[in-house]
Amino acid sequence: MNSFGRVFRITTWGESHGPALGVVIDGCPARLPVDDNDIFNRLKLDVPDQELGTPRGEKNRFQILSGVFDGMTIGTPISIIIWNNDARPESYSGGRDTLRPGHADYTWLKRFGHTDWRGGSRASGRECIARLAAGAIALKILEKFGVSIKSRIIEMAGIEVTDAKSMENARDKALEIGKTGDSTGGAVELIISGLPAGTGSPVFAKLHADLSSAMFSIGGIKAVQFGVGTEVSAMKGSELNDSFDIDKDGEIFTETNSCGGILGGISTGDDLTIKLSVKPTPTVLIPQKTVDIREKKQKTVKYSGRFDMNFVPRIPPVAESMTAFVLVDHLMLSGIIPTTKLQPES
Repeated sequence: MNSFGRVFRITTWGESHGPALGVVIDGCPARLPVDDNDIFNRLKLDVPDQELGTPRGEKNRFQILSGVFDGMTIGTPISIIIWNNDARPESYSGGRDTLRPGHADYTWLKRFGHTDWRGGSRASGRECIARLAAGAIALKILEKFGVSIKSRIIEMAGIEVTDAKSMENARDKALEIGKTGDSTGGAVELIISGLPAGTGSPVFAKLHADLSSAMFSIGGIKAVQFGVGTEVSAMKGSELNDSFDIDKDGEIFTETNSCGGILGGISTGDDLTIKLSVKPTPTVLIPQKTVDIREKKQKTVKYSGRFDMNFVPRIPPVAESMTAFVLVDHLMLSGIIPTTKLQPES
């Protein structure tokens, strides 16, 4: 599957070391103001930490090919192309016949009968650049309807991040380990505010089920939690349940938010909170045991190429995009966001 969504739908295409990657956005209503700066500002977030991130120097030059005219969406599919300008597949040729531990090489071999040794093809983090481009559109739609998405790193290299100082310590540790050729992971938190109560569906289209699917589509995400998450296993029902109250205007609200803004697959109107656990970069620059698929024997290989020491800083903007796709889709299904055209600004 290279498409995601039902009413608001994206299809991404392209390989990590091909000439370009891109996205087609279908179901975007007309009359949404869009210009190149909207896309450019999201693409700038691709590698926010140049030291921890890949040394690959992509300029992310892009072009909106369709769906936008005179600065407005026109209701037809929006197609965006992003060119690769720094693809160097020769950097990975040393691993042409071996399977990188922790990566998708083996499973792609079993599924498709081949591997793409040029950095992993669509299993590469480079694939996410198309999601950032499409996210610029989805986030603009949400902004018009008062929904905001914020994200932050809450753990890196085993260090909890609570402020600027702890972030500096975590980054220093990730760099220290990265310089040995090894890699580290971390965790990211998302907070969605302004989502109307009643967004979502029961049973097979639960809001948190669709959000989980979106998050797990991002390479490197190994766990997704909502609200108090895995802490529920040690809690009593009376501790976990969020008590209800009603304000002077007759609006019902929960006094706490252990549920993370979702009950029964439908939003409560409180902040929706998501925690993502991110694994270490699988390709490391230290010797590892693997198998040579041509010689049919085990080998110890030290890989070369351009890899992130820690790709946690790259996760927040991608996770924001995937969250935005789900929320726009659900808000359209519920009738809150129109599917044909948006009203002009008052």
